[in-house]
Amino acid sequence: MFGLFLRKKEVEKIKEDTKRSFESVKKDMNAISGWIKHLDSEKNLHKKEINELKEFLSSIREELDEVKNFILMMGELKIKQKPKQVFNKQTGVYGVQTGVQTGVQTLNLEQFSTSEKAIIWYLLNSDLKLSYDDLAVMLGKQKSTIRGQVNVIKQKGDIIRESIEKNGKKRLYIPENIKEKLLKKQKVRVKKTKKLVK
Repeated sequence: MFGLFLRKKEVEKIKEDTKRSFESVKKDMNAISGWIKHLDSEKNLHKKEINELKEFLSSIREELDEVKNFILMMGELKIKQKPKQVFNKQTGVYGVQTGVQTGVQTLNLEQFSTSEKAIIWYLLNSDLKLSYDDLAVMLGKQKSTIRGQVNVIKQKGDIIRESIEKNGKKRLYIPENIKEKLLKKQKVRVKKTKKLVK
């Protein structure tokens, strides 16, 4: 009889121990679940911060490209110094060419670099207004480089115009009257003069 009573106590003890074990396992699982949620939220936070840093670095890169273009432009301006004047020296001239005073003369394409001419060429041959992104893709350059070159073109001559769409995107174009002037050949007139005698 005592044996049966002792066995019942042992079974009850085993049940209690098993119940405690399952409860501690459940607590551990809840703690692990909490850690997983915490680590997941940290991962998302870090991912967001990394994306913000990438955007910031990208904007810095664009600004640096603009600064480089500006420095290059300033360097080119320093190189182009006024030619030295030679006094007390004349050479004989048979004919002097002078351009006819037309609107075309102010739009001389020779003043532009090859890459600037490429931008003008694309805008001349397009019926659409092109964005900086469009030109960057067409010419295989960075958007910031194109922006710098367009600014240089605007400084050299009033050729390119800019319009802003409702979404804020800038589009570039050359007005029809300027296109016509650029596509016409410049007229040249030859003035006859007598040969100068020393």
